[in-house]
Amino acid sequence: MADADDDGHVAGEPTPWALGLIVTTVLAVFNAGLLVGINELIGDIRWWFGWLAMAIVAVGIAWTLWDLRMRPVWRWLVAGSYIGLLAGLGSGIVLTFIPH
Repeated sequence: MADADDDGHVAGEPTPWALGLIVTTVLAVFNAGLLVGINELIGDIRWWFGWLAMAIVAVGIAWTLWDLRMRPVWRWLVAGSYIGLLAGLGSGIVLTFIPH
C-alpha cells in the first residue's frame, strides 16, 4: 500500500523527467526530419504537393496520437511528436522559399 501524506493524498510514482525529455527530444527531431524529408521529396514535383503531403502526414499523426496525450508514458511521445510536427511544418514551408 502506498504512503499517504497528512492530507490523505496517496503519493504516486515519481515523474521520469530525464528519460521523458530525452524521448520527447528524439521524437521531435524525428518528426521534424520526417516532414522536411517528405517536403523535399515530393516538393520537387510541385511546391504545393510538398505542402499538401506534409499537411496530410502531420494531421494523420496528430489525429492518431490525440487520444494518448493524457496517458502517463505516452504523454512524452505525444509531446515530442507535436513539437516535431510543428517544427517540421514550419521548416518545410521556409525551405520551400530558399533556392537550392
